[in-house]
Amino acid sequence: MTEAAEPLFSRSEIAEYAGVKRPAVTNWERRHSDYPRPVAVEGSELFRGQEVAAWLSTRVIPVRSLLPGEAAGTTYGDRFRRSVQLPAIDDRAGTAAHGHDAAQSERMAHALLGAPFEPWRQTGRASEYLQILLILVFVRGLMPEEWRASHQEARWDRNWFHRFSRLLPEEARPVGDSLLMRLDDQLSESDLRALGHAEWIINSLDSRAQAAELFEHLLLVTAEREGPRSSELVTPPSLRRLMVELATDRSTPTKVYDPYCRSGELLTEFARARTRVTPTYEAVVSTPVQYHQFVTALNLGLHDVPFKSRLDHDLPAPPAAAARRMYDLVLSNPPFSMRARYGTGFDQYDWPFGAPPRHNADLGWLQHVVESLAPGGRAVVVMANGAAFRRGREKDIRGRLLGAGAVDAVIALPRNLFSSTGVAVSLWLLRCPNDDHTTDVFFLDAHDAGSMVTRTLRALTDADITDVISEYRSWRRAPRGFEGRRTATWSSGKATFAELRDNDFALEPTRYVRPSDDKIPDPESVLTDIGQLYERLRRLHGQAQDVDEQVKQLLNGMT
Repeated sequence: MTEAAEPLFSRSEIAEYAGVKRPAVTNWERRHSDYPRPVAVEGSELFRGQEVAAWLSTRVIPVRSLLPGEAAGTTYGDRFRRSVQLPAIDDRAGTAAHGHDAAQSERMAHALLGAPFEPWRQTGRASEYLQILLILVFVRGLMPEEWRASHQEARWDRNWFHRFSRLLPEEARPVGDSLLMRLDDQLSESDLRALGHAEWIINSLDSRAQAAELFEHLLLVTAEREGPRSSELVTPPSLRRLMVELATDRSTPTKVYDPYCRSGELLTEFARARTRVTPTYEAVVSTPVQYHQFVTALNLGLHDVPFKSRLDHDLPAPPAAAARRMYDLVLSNPPFSMRARYGTGFDQYDWPFGAPPRHNADLGWLQHVVESLAPGGRAVVVMANGAAFRRGREKDIRGRLLGAGAVDAVIALPRNLFSSTGVAVSLWLLRCPNDDHTTDVFFLDAHDAGSMVTRTLRALTDADITDVISEYRSWRRAPRGFEGRRTATWSSGKATFAELRDNDFALEPTRYVRPSDDKIPDPESVLTDIGQLYERLRRLHGQAQDVDEQVKQLLNGMT
């Protein structure tokens, strides 16, 4: 980075962010003597962002060139600032003036993963850049005084990294220190310039709440861009909203646990929901992945969620004796079809419902969750669909879980909810085993729900979430009299233990619910369609006879 913290832009970047062709920037520079002068950096000519934005603010965009959402009178400077998230300067106060709206954090995430990201992506260090961003956002949101002191120095060097590393929570320091060791003396001028641009954007945050929003958007945008290559640090927002609503229906948990915390996003969602009732609860997270512990510590800190963290390389083993039957609520999205780690003896653990196969730990996670629940406790867990019907050991485990009354419900969800995979998943709603529980199971098939938000990504709508919650509540109110319903996008039903046993303890909702309304054709419409098809075939048959007659006449004329 240069001595000034202000970001610098190439001519191509100016064109991209101003929404013009590259030659337009050259023409501005050649024809206008007041156009900003470039500075030389590593043999390249670059321009100061604020100077460019100020000059472009004098040029109004023609009406025919306005983008959707841009009002008449918008300048190229307005567009440039919005694209790169440069703060608007209030000359009277001498500070950045910000108008935070609901979409601003998402725009900032895209800006941070735009031009500043390129030098790191091109050199294969994308993950390191993301880690730096997360640390910067954490310090900016949680420790504004320390941030301000560092920002005013306007220099990036090893002292900066050491100082910020010491500000991290204890759970995040191992990853932070490792990052620091890799970066010392290895940053090029282009790396530093990119970090300066990123720091300039992050400095425009105006509150801890906005920093927390930006943190989560960085994880979401990264997952969307990287797809299957991403580490999938986030459970999709619409899915985690549904999970929390299902889990907290008619209850106020005080001890909450996530045994595979990813980025802590399920607990931040729970914290948001609990502010409507009571913020008093104890949160615990664990994971076998140290990087997850790093991200979770920063994320929960920004969201003001007090928590305890455990790094447990034996997961998904049954919980230790001291941790059994402890939690009122467990929320988790464990990895699908995880194999047993080298040296981990699944068969040697004291599994309460049977040892899962070494090649697939899905039902190991479910057992860990069930054994973690206190009497009356509930859980919502994301599962790959195969866990509901695979045979062998897994069939026997499902049978024992069902016999103990540990399975309350299974909800089938649509494909494409995750950025990293297009497979469909299910939610398993579990409870602490108790002799008083019915062994009947609620099923809901919502694989047609949701709408596509991008070409490859689907999200559940507010209406979908409301409908699923309402139907589940109907089941909870009167399970014995529940008969199920069907709509255009989902169907519900229930099954007794005897029915489940007859189906090899398979828990696929499609086995136990009627198809949704749009899958059952109306008899009258079927008859109408058949009649129309018959009439069309009759006409085609007549036309074919005419053609045959014409061909016969042609052949006769040729002989």
